Amino acid sequence: MMRGILICTFLLSAVGSVSPSLPINDLMTYAGSQYHIVYNQWKNNTFQYYPTFGYPQNAEWQSSTATTGWTSGFFPGVMWNLYEYNSTFLNMDYALAVTTPTRLFANNTQTHDVGFVIMSGCGNAYRLLKAKSFAEVIIKAAQSLSTRYSPIVHCTRSWNSAHGFLVIIDNMMNLELLYEANVLTNNQTFYNIAFNHANRTMYEHFREDNSTYHVVEYNETDGNVVQKYTAQGYSNNSTWSRGQAWAIHGFTISYRYTRHQPFLDTAIGAANYFLSRLQGEVQDSVPYWDFDSPFNATYQPRDTSAASIIASALLELAQYVPSELSLVYLNASEIILNNLGSAVYLASGNKIYQLPAILVNGTSGPYHNPQSPAYDVAESYGDYYFTQALVRYSKLKQGKKLDLMLNASD
Repeated sequence: MMRGILICTFLLSAVGSVSPSLPINDLMTYAGSQYHIVYNQWKNNTFQYYPTFGYPQNAEWQSSTATTGWTSGFFPGVMWNLYEYNSTFLNMDYALAVTTPTRLFANNTQTHDVGFVIMSGCGNAYRLLKAKSFAEVIIKAAQSLSTRYSPIVHCTRSWNSAHGFLVIIDNMMNLELLYEANVLTNNQTFYNIAFNHANRTMYEHFREDNSTYHVVEYNETDGNVVQKYTAQGYSNNSTWSRGQAWAIHGFTISYRYTRHQPFLDTAIGAANYFLSRLQGEVQDSVPYWDFDSPFNATYQPRDTSAASIIASALLELAQYVPSELSLVYLNASEIILNNLGSAVYLASGNKIYQLPAILVNGTSGPYHNPQSPAYDVAESYGDYYFTQALVRYSKLKQGKKLDLMLNASD
């Protein structure tokens, strides 16, 4: 699918004016101090919790074990980002300690999130240390994810359901696991599954304006689309901001491994849509949880995790596009990161928060759903992609190439 690519002249003005220099070292030092507290709490807790969502009211992280929950890889991932920025033996020891228990998640065939978990922890460990043992974990996890693929639907199943074959836009982020396993093994099946999933998603999850549906339900007997809807956004026809960010990041990764031009076109279209929607109501480049939620409501929460994800994605996407658009994306990422790093969104700037987290004001569930009122919270994945973006930005400022998974295997 060839999408029209317009270098929108208003994109940068939509995000905001050119920002002051990003205080990378201050932000990474703060991140390290916060997550060293998390590490010590983890080490001294017999449960050895893996933080997921943190609420300011009780100053505690919700938690899971190392082998349950889609977020268990992000705590290790933050530790690897800290190690990449400051490669001390202490940071490496901490990262290895919290990553090792998650290796067993590679055997999990009951969720597509095996990609999120393994690549955030073991994937980064392999990328930075080149240790064969972590490569083996990646391969095993890819085998597990491959069991969820349907040659009829041409996708891997996201959520287990008796009511159809469900695929969510988030699943684009799990494909890196399959692509990397192909690089490590030269097993074309891994590549084909990832490519087919991205290709079908490109056709079915996008609207004409490059916004995305959250969920597509397929008939697993004939592969036809049954319905398109949302599980975490405002409505079936609205655009959930974190889902749009997943799409940008995921298609950028797919282009990295395939160099398939339509995947790049899709990432560009999705990124331009996201940045264009930061006009008007959003003055500081941190989006509301859904771009189409009613702004005349009493309160609409922001989602710092969506901002973190796109900030990181734009830094990679900028490496693949023409220079004029590359500059727009680099500047946009810098502005977003500067706003995230302000007192408004750092845990240190909010007196309610006594939580050892980096960012606050994330929205982990559908805000309008009283059964899932998880808004204005800290999120381990928001912290992960924020620190990932800071590390990437630091490398580019030093004139270095981004250290990406494909580079690790070259």
